[in-house]
Amino acid sequence: MTIIDTLFATQSRSHTLLLSMLASAGLIVGAVWVERAASELRRSDLLMPAVSGVLFALVAVTIMPFVERTVDQWLIPFLYLAGAAASLILCAAARNLALRRARTPNRSTEPTGRQSAVAENSVFSIVDLLGYGMAIGVAAAASATMGIALATGLAAANVHVSRQLGTGLLTATMSRMDRVALQLGLILALNGFALLAFWTVHSFGTKGTPELLAFFGGFLLAAAARMLLSHGQAIAAGRTIWSALAFLGGFVAVALVATALGEVLNAAGIRSSGFEHPVEQASAQSNILQARE
Repeated sequence: MTIIDTLFATQSRSHTLLLSMLASAGLIVGAVWVERAASELRRSDLLMPAVSGVLFALVAVTIMPFVERTVDQWLIPFLYLAGAAASLILCAAARNLALRRARTPNRSTEPTGRQSAVAENSVFSIVDLLGYGMAIGVAAAASATMGIALATGLAAANVHVSRQLGTGLLTATMSRMDRVALQLGLILALNGFALLAFWTVHSFGTKGTPELLAFFGGFLLAAAARMLLSHGQAIAAGRTIWSALAFLGGFVAVALVATALGEVLNAAGIRSSGFEHPVEQASAQSNILQARE
């Protein structure tokens, strides 16, 4: 038995937890980046368009082919629209809550324009993070190879999420221990929402999983579009070509990685069907033993 077989045959661990931990690596990288180069972080750098390209590639290369095989063609655009609308509604609600909190009477000073923009981006990043976690859980229930590819791409996207949040925490003059504690809480939230989505899908017998994938595909598209628009408002006119190249670079890189990953997993014998719930695996094995007896 190879190492890969041992990893995927382990009954005491949730495969989805392993995937969400892989995606959480991006949060750790982004947090370290902020701590080491806090004064050099710029809102107009090329990370935002690159992450937008990553998200577009995840939808186009991993989610869309699976959805097109199983969902009615006329329903797909509306599912994407519903996911994008949910992302926008959650962002608007979170933004209003953040602004209401900033206007409380116990605030001694009003936030500056830059502080408000950083706080807004931080709130949006939290919404994106929760959506990423649930997308990983649904993808893992639908296809093992797609779940691995999606978690790998979202690890890169989480670098941007962690950077946005870290910049907001630095602006709020929080202590380093408080920032570390909050980052750990975000990692737990990502893992928790991934497991919640995975277990919820399996509690209904994986019915409606392709539709949920299309829904979260729209969620990812909305996050990517918002990043591009936010980046476009901050860059100078002469840097648009570099932003376009960063977007295309992120798209092509993730598309190639997802394709190569699928080939490697197929060669390793990893099945393309969804991960089973640990309880389902145990019950299936007991049924096989009973049938043999």
